[in-house]
Amino acid sequence: MKLRLVVLWLIVGGLYAAHWVASAPALPTTQMIDFMRRFGYLERGMPQAEALYSGEAIVNAIKHVQKFGALPQTGVLDQRTIELMSAPRCGVVDVMQHDQSSRHRRYVIGSEGWRKRRITYFIANWSAKVGEESVAKFMAKAFGEWSKYSKLRFVRVYDPSADIIVGFGSGAHGDNYPFDGPGNILAHAYYPYEMNAYGGDVHFDEDENWKENSTHLGEGVDFYSVAIHELGHSLGLAHSPVYSSLMFPYYKGIAQGTLDYDDILAMYQLYIQNPHITDDPDWMYTTESVISVDEFSTVTPAPRLPDLEAEDPEIPTQTEPTPTSTTTEVYDMPITFVGDYETVDDHIRRHHSSTPPEVTPQLPDFGPVPDICSGSFDAIGLLRGEMFIFKGAYLWRLTEKYRIKDGYPVRIWQVFRGFPKTVSHIDAVYEREDNGIVLFSGRFYWVFDALNFLQPEVRPLTDYGLPEDLKRLDAALVWPKNNKTYLFAGDRFWRYNDTAGEMDEGYPSSMDRWFGIPNNIDAATSVASGKTYFFKGNYYWLFNNERVRPERGYPRRTGNIWLGCR
Repeated sequence: MKLRLVVLWLIVGGLYAAHWVASAPALPTTQMIDFMRRFGYLERGMPQAEALYSGEAIVNAIKHVQKFGALPQTGVLDQRTIELMSAPRCGVVDVMQHDQSSRHRRYVIGSEGWRKRRITYFIANWSAKVGEESVAKFMAKAFGEWSKYSKLRFVRVYDPSADIIVGFGSGAHGDNYPFDGPGNILAHAYYPYEMNAYGGDVHFDEDENWKENSTHLGEGVDFYSVAIHELGHSLGLAHSPVYSSLMFPYYKGIAQGTLDYDDILAMYQLYIQNPHITDDPDWMYTTESVISVDEFSTVTPAPRLPDLEAEDPEIPTQTEPTPTSTTTEVYDMPITFVGDYETVDDHIRRHHSSTPPEVTPQLPDFGPVPDICSGSFDAIGLLRGEMFIFKGAYLWRLTEKYRIKDGYPVRIWQVFRGFPKTVSHIDAVYEREDNGIVLFSGRFYWVFDALNFLQPEVRPLTDYGLPEDLKRLDAALVWPKNNKTYLFAGDRFWRYNDTAGEMDEGYPSSMDRWFGIPNNIDAATSVASGKTYFFKGNYYWLFNNERVRPERGYPRRTGNIWLGCR
């Protein structure tokens, strides 16, 4: 390392020495060179090739770093510049080496804009630090601000084929641009149509300390401030060196909330003057229902439900209606439920309604939606802190009180992006220690990180060390007693070590070890409180993890108690 820095100093010397001051500021370290490469200030060369850069290139790169950090452009690595390189910021590059057209403008167009005015978005997941309702509220607010100056209409849909996918991930989250843990990179986004399916998508680093209405550095990261910035990239804007712009690359700790003059000019160029957008710009006169910030602000927040530790699903505290259909309640004023309020299937049918019959995509016909109240689940799992039930080609998402959320059921592939539409059911599901979600069907399995495949192809059960003649699993769960993964099939079960990636010795073992639990179970899961449940038919068992036996009074009826069916 020392030799490399000496070589770099000798080559950079000439021009860089002219900017050197008596206090002898720091030399650019390997990490600083990597920073300047990553954010476009230096051309990307071979790794560890600092010596290939000329002194002039280093000085100009430092000046550009200072420009995009709103610092004096001295070309000298002073303390403020060094601190800037580790400050919280967006993960999108600052300087696009190929772009020479934006030098006379303060705002920077990063790519072409969307070629339409109706843009759909799908919130794939959210951080528990902010919550689903707040993420949805602040995303709608951010979309609303950009909409004011672009004549774009943003519609939230519950369909992963939406134009913009919003989600949270940690570390390597599937897109080849891993996050770096708390601090520094807070989020990143893709320009419209960039990297094919990723175009427009926004990813937030789950490891950050996300907060609502955080106005000062050090007390957490204000989600809305980051969200409205990232949406600028989703609409085609690059970073701006103007400190007051929403597109300034560094986190300012201030919930600015509105577009700056430069941001408005960029929207005008991309979407008002653009002759290639042919659909109706007067979208405000359409009847399509779009969630607005005002709608959120007038809704009384639901009270926070008790923690699962304090309340079992078999002791409901209030009567909730059983979801029996997807029909819409009749109001005094007629409302067209489109956009946010439609079901996913309705959205797909409407989306393809103008497609000629001969080219309309044909989805497999798996028959009617199964009756969830009759039990006999295919699989059940606690995924990203929420309970999901799988039956047939559909899944149901539950509230904290184990009641079915509005808008469900939906097809499995509508939640798990890219999942094969021809797969008719899921046999078992669980979430790994690394947050990967594993879906089993027949002799195969898939791994997801809630945004994309972690593994690019379907894999066989034998990867787990399971026998080749095993046709399917009955259930899977991570047991809180030892945090090991248990796989069930017929009258046998296996214990798998996900950390080591291998089956523990001595397995399979007989289901007799799970005293009081029948063979050929349908599903099993542990819940957020650490309790363990087994399901078969329309009955379930609450399992005592310490005594290794079911609690007294079980089994009980699943549909009535878990789901509130009548």
